[in-house]
Amino acid sequence: MNPFVFHTPTRVYFGEASATSCGDFILELGGSRVLLVSDAFLEKSGMLAPIIESIVAATGNPPLIFNDVPPDSDISCVNRASQLARANQCDALVAVGGGSVIDTAKVVNICLTFGGELMDYQGLNIIDRPLLPLIAVPTTAGTGAEVSFVAMVKDHDEGKKLMFGSPYLAPNVAVLDPLLIVSLPAKLTAATGIDAVTHGIECFVASGTNSVFTDAICLEALRLLFEFLPQATVDGTNLEARGATLAASCMAGVAFTNSGVGITHALAHSVGAKYGTHHGMTNGVLLPHGMRFNLATTSTQYARIARFLNFTNGGSDAEQAQILVDKVENLLKELKLPRTLGELGIPELTADNLKELVDMASSDPAIMFNPKEASDDDLLQLLKGAY
Repeated sequence: MNPFVFHTPTRVYFGEASATSCGDFILELGGSRVLLVSDAFLEKSGMLAPIIESIVAATGNPPLIFNDVPPDSDISCVNRASQLARANQCDALVAVGGGSVIDTAKVVNICLTFGGELMDYQGLNIIDRPLLPLIAVPTTAGTGAEVSFVAMVKDHDEGKKLMFGSPYLAPNVAVLDPLLIVSLPAKLTAATGIDAVTHGIECFVASGTNSVFTDAICLEALRLLFEFLPQATVDGTNLEARGATLAASCMAGVAFTNSGVGITHALAHSVGAKYGTHHGMTNGVLLPHGMRFNLATTSTQYARIARFLNFTNGGSDAEQAQILVDKVENLLKELKLPRTLGELGIPELTADNLKELVDMASSDPAIMFNPKEASDDDLLQLLKGAY
């Protein structure tokens, strides 16, 4: 067995109504003045009310609420939230929302803990000591941001996404409450769920620190997603399905944080940065293309997934690997997700636009973990094929 390192700094707390324990976790971690990061829709819906009540009951202080996080968060949003937190001497954070909200809270935590220039901490493993307490409460089942070591926010001036990565960036506690995702619309349920599917598949074949730990987590996460994601999309009130997708998303987040992702994410990051497309939907469009590109290198691993999921009873690794690709495409069709970049609303790609996307993808950190080396021409052909 090859040497490996497996790291899980986040405590995961799962259960119906578990979000009402946020105040207890803050108190346990030594916080008293909380910045609650969310979005306007969640606050208006009343979803934050029991969380706010728990914080007040535990700390005696109402949290400061920053609810101005856009779907594709950016540096301006981070700066505004950080200024609010500093002005009110906040010493802990609670993030309630999707990946954009949680990533925003992570980056705000950098600013609040260290001060100085945010860009001094951009990149991987620049942060070398603990941050202030952070509780993450996801309201989507897909990104895995509640347990990951990374955060991404957009730099509109440069037209690119910035990555911050360090084990210290991971939240202290992830609270998985299925009740909070019951009202998630079918389209977003499908879109965020396919993001988790992409995490599981890309992580399983990534060239990072793969291990028996990440392999096992990926396989079970994918089993749950293929079984329950369609159910959760059709019937949002199905708590068993909602809980299964929420747990699977978190599991895939733990796995890819330890082993990396690959070419699908590198391309999706570049497309999302330029055109503002939904990350999960973009991953869904690109995943079959990325899988086919990697087939020659990953057929054994893909076949292993297909066997575990009982997609096939025989045949060679190459045949079973192709079945897995077909199953992914069938899942996208069943979930009624976009199948091409054109369907995502991206205008026809010019030569200059393609070059820009290729340049961004080739320098994206995710590309480092792809199991097969990709040239600029490979990336170009994948984008053309996906359009």
